Amino acid sequence: MTRMRETGDPCVWLDGRHLGASTWERRFPTILAACRHHGIDPLNEPVPVVPAAHYASGGVRTDLSGRTTVPGLYACGEVACTGVHGANRLASNSLLEGLVFAERLAEAIPADARPAGEDAQPPRDGGRLLDPGARDEIQRIMTEHAGVLRNAAGLATAARELERLSERSGGPGEAPSAPCVEAWETTNLHTVATAIVAAARRREETRGSHWREDFPDRDDTAWRARLVTRLADGALTTDHRPVR
Repeated sequence: MTRMRETGDPCVWLDGRHLGASTWERRFPTILAACRHHGIDPLNEPVPVVPAAHYASGGVRTDLSGRTTVPGLYACGEVACTGVHGANRLASNSLLEGLVFAERLAEAIPADARPAGEDAQPPRDGGRLLDPGARDEIQRIMTEHAGVLRNAAGLATAARELERLSERSGGPGEAPSAPCVEAWETTNLHTVATAIVAAARRREETRGSHWREDFPDRDDTAWRARLVTRLADGALTTDHRPVR
């Protein structure tokens, strides 16, 4: 096993030097490449490790057959919010959802299929695309202000900085980013980040993996509820929906 040692730095160091080059190259080639990309050589130095939020415990809301509110769009597994695993869904939980809801989804698709020749609905206007260069800034904002431990001041800063990014990219007098995979990914990350921050600001309690330093206790009286966010006409809205 690798050895971990603590230092005075605000992180933990993962020491894998004893594994040797052949083990790293054979068993962990992707991790090795990622470390070297960031200027770290795990063959000769420890790797800094810091805590991070692993998942947003939410996802695309579906019915019990994987249908979303968008006709023709289905979701299951880690991307979906079925409610099966509550507020503490972790990585392996999605295997159960994949097994159950993938089969239901496969049955729903042919049942929902439009008759041959029927026109599909026109695509919705997705709004302006963000410049791909904004991706690093989105990640910095979320890491600094909406990470493992959250509070009102940090979340307000995150909301303000995300809004500033939105105004800077494709705002008045600026040309929108050209459509490309990177621009769509950055725009989608910005949308998800904005939704997470809005829900985290509104949920004034600690529940599951959502930790509020300023509201350290769970509050079933006020917050036994889901927060459902929708994107319409370029604007996000978040509704409070009590759980029965």
